[in-house]
Amino acid sequence: MIEDCGWAELLRSFGTQTSAGIKYGVPGIPELAQRKKHWKAGRSAHSIADFIINRGGEKRIAKLLERVVPEEVVLEKAKPEFEVRFDKFGHGRVHDLGVFGKTHSGKSIFIGIESKVDESFNRTISEVSLKAKAKLIAGKATNAPERIENLLKLNFHNIEPSVFDLKYQLLYATAGTVAVECDICVLLILVFKTHLYDELKALDNYRDYLQFIALADSSEILNDEGQAVAHRISVGGKELFSIYENILLRES
Repeated sequence: MIEDCGWAELLRSFGTQTSAGIKYGVPGIPELAQRKKHWKAGRSAHSIADFIINRGGEKRIAKLLERVVPEEVVLEKAKPEFEVRFDKFGHGRVHDLGVFGKTHSGKSIFIGIESKVDESFNRTISEVSLKAKAKLIAGKATNAPERIENLLKLNFHNIEPSVFDLKYQLLYATAGTVAVECDICVLLILVFKTHLYDELKALDNYRDYLQFIALADSSEILNDEGQAVAHRISVGGKELFSIYENILLRES
């Protein structure tokens, strides 16, 4: 079980449970207060909070980890909107939820969670690169080209033109997970099927994920039935486990 101090801190950060539902955030946490305008039942930010507070999220995360970790995992602490710096440029990767724990044998584990309903992975690497190039032409300072180049080298052995069609968010989500000092790194993408879930948009997102996996230095992790349930990815020479999971989260 997650230690009371860490889990209680998480719940206070996400919000409080009231008779009317989940109330967003608390004063004194400006990062969360700034995101209040995005707080809507059925969308990703609200859904991860609902999942954690009301739907047994801790146990379900631990169960998912059995796919990639062959021993018991104790989840110790979690932090919403957890930023991880992976280079010297600007802001880092902000995980919707960062979870820390240990295995039975004493190995440290970090799980970077990306919460989705049907929200996209945003712009492609090509789009981000062109925007950065336009800034340079206009005489505006930007570190984006160097960051993009470093991320490409981190994620791919052979940088073919096709990688520029991939989603940029996935490029730095991997970097922002392996940058955490730990023995086991897991990128966990949770797709919540709420009343606002759009199946066609969600399928596009999953195809974007699979396209990224196909071009990365990756391999499938199979269950006993021979089905792929996770992926093992080499990111800058460090092993990253990636899990993409759908969670039914309808109103009760």
